[in-house]
Amino acid sequence: MFTKIIILAIVVAAAFAGWYWWDLNNVETVKISFADAENLKFLLAVLQDKGIAEKHGLKLDVLFSPPSEAERRLIEKVDGVEVGTINPLSIAITNQAKNIKLRAFVSTYQTNQALVVKAASPYYKFEDLKGARVAMHPKGSASYTMHAVGMKTLGLDLERDFKLVFGSFPQNEQRLANGEVEAAFLNAVATARFLATGNYREVVNLSREWGGITSSAVIPFVDLAAHADWISQNPNKVKRLREAVLEAAIFIRKNTQLIEEYKGILGLERPEEINLMKERLPAIYPLAWLPEEHNALVKKAFELNLIPEPPKENIFVE
Repeated sequence: MFTKIIILAIVVAAAFAGWYWWDLNNVETVKISFADAENLKFLLAVLQDKGIAEKHGLKLDVLFSPPSEAERRLIEKVDGVEVGTINPLSIAITNQAKNIKLRAFVSTYQTNQALVVKAASPYYKFEDLKGARVAMHPKGSASYTMHAVGMKTLGLDLERDFKLVFGSFPQNEQRLANGEVEAAFLNAVATARFLATGNYREVVNLSREWGGITSSAVIPFVDLAAHADWISQNPNKVKRLREAVLEAAIFIRKNTQLIEEYKGILGLERPEEINLMKERLPAIYPLAWLPEEHNALVKKAFELNLIPEPPKENIFVE
């Protein structure tokens, strides 16, 4: 009898060891819809080229498209998309409008946009730009929504206090350079390119302003999300994706020379641009998943009447 028990224990242990080995070595493919942005392309390159995705048993099948299209692919599961990049406020709004259940489970990057003006301009704070022409992404975009929250928090209103000119980041960069607008909201990459010339300056960084008001410098901006049923059916993929993205963020923070290695992806050319990006870009990639910061953002957006109602369910997976 004792011998049978020993044999059974060995069989169970061997089966468990075999399953554990298979789980560690099983590569799972995830189809992801990414917004066509330099900082996301950089993150993906690090995940793939530095073996981080492979280490976590992932093969990432990524489709790039403009931000609104990337969100649509996720929402409608276009071409078998399982996971996608989306703004946390967009999740709350979309779930209510379309009666679906999107859930975010890891941040890809935090708000990294700044309001940039020409160095010789008379504008030194947001209030100075009242009535001025300001270039930014269109209504409904993540960028617009996040800046609406930021402005309202500061007691300003995008529609009331500024003459908004809508366009893509490249269009808005050109408009600022040509003098068609007095200021432009630009992402971290474009901001570095402009500041490195010495002919432009940052009026204020939204993250710093937010930190002064809320005691948190973290403004969640773009997350990886999926439909709730997919998340419940694929907990292993969710876990692997979260761990891989966070590991990539840590790797970027510790290896700022990656900025120079991937300067082509980031659209950087001059040493001044590269050095400035080494200082600024790594900090936008969060080192931890912070659902509480996301909930605080959604609560603030509701208080400011920027979303119709708070989510009835938790939309940020612990």
